[in-house]
Amino acid sequence: MTQAENPDLAVSGGADSGKPMGLRVQLSAMMFLQYAIWGIWAPILGLHLGTLSAFQAADGSPDFGLIGLIYMTMPIASIVGPFIGGQIADRYFAAQRFLAFSQLLGGIILIAVTQLDSFVGVFVGMLAYNLLYAPTIALTNSITFQHWPNQDFSKIRVFGSIGWIVIGWVFTLWMAKVGHAFRVPAMGDCLYLAAALSIVYAVYALFLPHTPPSKQAGNPLAFLDAVAMLRNPAFAVMAVVSFFVAIELQLYFVWTQSFLQKGVGIEEGWVSTVLTAGQVCEMVMMVLLPLALLKFGFRVTMVLGIGAWCLRDVIFAIGEPTGLVVSAIGLHGVGYAFFFTTIFMFADKIAPKDIKSSAQGFLASVTIGCGMLVGSLLTGPVNNAFEGDWSKIYLVPAALLAVCCVVFLLGFRPSKADTESSAG
Repeated sequence: MTQAENPDLAVSGGADSGKPMGLRVQLSAMMFLQYAIWGIWAPILGLHLGTLSAFQAADGSPDFGLIGLIYMTMPIASIVGPFIGGQIADRYFAAQRFLAFSQLLGGIILIAVTQLDSFVGVFVGMLAYNLLYAPTIALTNSITFQHWPNQDFSKIRVFGSIGWIVIGWVFTLWMAKVGHAFRVPAMGDCLYLAAALSIVYAVYALFLPHTPPSKQAGNPLAFLDAVAMLRNPAFAVMAVVSFFVAIELQLYFVWTQSFLQKGVGIEEGWVSTVLTAGQVCEMVMMVLLPLALLKFGFRVTMVLGIGAWCLRDVIFAIGEPTGLVVSAIGLHGVGYAFFFTTIFMFADKIAPKDIKSSAQGFLASVTIGCGMLVGSLLTGPVNNAFEGDWSKIYLVPAALLAVCCVVFLLGFRPSKADTESSAG
């Protein structure tokens, strides 16, 4: 595939289209805070939950079935989120005010969650929190798109990845040194820090550019408009494979923190920093992604992404040496950029102009919603079936991804019309 065949992959020129630097800083800081909050608890919450008796098996080991159900609250919120964002935020409130309200209330809820130690209490608390947080992801995109050129969106969004990385390093510093100045630090402090960031973010959001509600509210079932796209064989194969790949993604989120601590022997305070290797690699891969698409096209690029995660899980199954295992975490960034980012690019490319947003919503529901929800339900049964033996546990997602690679390679064959549909 050449650039002439795929002009929408061309790198835009110009320095931010004449937009003021102050606006760029505002929006970049917004993205930094948005993903720093998610990045401080998502990678390591399971380590905190594993210390609570309600989330432990009879032998005192973490109960991944219950921990997986807590992680399931985010996929549930991602499915329900369009109702909140489409019918409330878009219709009645300026985006920055709804963002401030959601983050303030979310921060208060997180403080309450830190005081809970029962499964029901933590589940309800995290579900309430994620129902507030999930819609704000789309809101930050909306604010950026309304005030910044679409073709330069990545220059703002990259600060979300930076926020995820930096907060992981900050938490390691908290566990190693800073936290000891106040008390003995614990993994549960990730919720306190996330709450503090949420409250700071709520105040900051009030000073973001005014983004009034749209005159016409978004369709809360927008993804239904894209169902007809499943008649396109290439899109149908991509959607089905994406569902199964998303299952593995949730297994990675839930298992890897405990695997690094108990299976590899990394100190729990360093787990959050080690896991940021995936985001560091992701940033590099995002830069290389346009070049990969121009050279290999969508099909091979996405297969490389799935294959990278398959290789990572095989290395996790081997479990040694430690340096190889830690290096394999970087493959998360390859898979995320080359597959998860690229599926949304392909959907945008082939979708008719009037349902492009619907296509994005449909894919988000299939992956972040349904796929990761199923992954949450499988974390416990798979772990129990192999009695906590990581060398066997990780062969399950590795086999799943290997099948996905083969199915995608054989079944995903976009037509010439697909690859040229967005030439305008």
